[in-house]
Amino acid sequence: MKSFLDFSVSNIKPIRDLIYESIRQAIFDGELKAGDRLVEKELADKMNVSRTPIREALRKLETEGLVKHLPRKGVVVKGFKRDDIIEIYSIRQALEALAITYTIENITEDEINQLKEIIEIMEILTYKEDTASLFNISQKFNDILIRSCRMPRLINLINTYQEYLERFRIVTMKKKERKLQALEEHKQILQAVIDKDVKKAKDLVEKHLQGALDAYLETFVDDKATLVEEEEEKEE
Repeated sequence: MKSFLDFSVSNIKPIRDLIYESIRQAIFDGELKAGDRLVEKELADKMNVSRTPIREALRKLETEGLVKHLPRKGVVVKGFKRDDIIEIYSIRQALEALAITYTIENITEDEINQLKEIIEIMEILTYKEDTASLFNISQKFNDILIRSCRMPRLINLINTYQEYLERFRIVTMKKKERKLQALEEHKQILQAVIDKDVKKAKDLVEKHLQGALDAYLETFVDDKATLVEEEEEKEE
């Protein structure tokens, strides 16, 4: 498996951004776990760059709340606590409820037809127990629905929080009951969009995301993310 330490400096983006994105994705993917130390010199040596872009990337990750600087220990991965997950889902609920109102105004007939076709594929994959393919096609449904709002800044915000939740969504979609529930919710959301029923669409989006949150919290156990917070409190 490719490590976050492997990245191409030939990319046109600044090196600090490439490092930031690589470490960030490693945290989302679970390659870097809560409590793991991120040492500037070690990262610089392994990624074959100077310490400056490493430091800048870590500072940006700390601002985002993904890593924490602890006195006498250095920078560690912060991880996600239960409250973090609830907060992120709540933000996503608000953003996607807003987006669906503009989607209803701006979605094209071609996009609606694409969503109908995706629903048919989702139904097949749900009963085939193909979680990986189901996750990918569900993501495509979400992408089209959100992109159809035609609001670039809102789309970027939603995509940011979707990245946070990707790992959590994979866990919930392994449950048969949740897969069946999500399929029905996607059908209802699409029908509300077709009917141009803004209130119903917003309610359904919020219900869908609340269901996803509840399903994940049933499996969630606070791990080293909590320990990182406890260590910080001791240092203070």
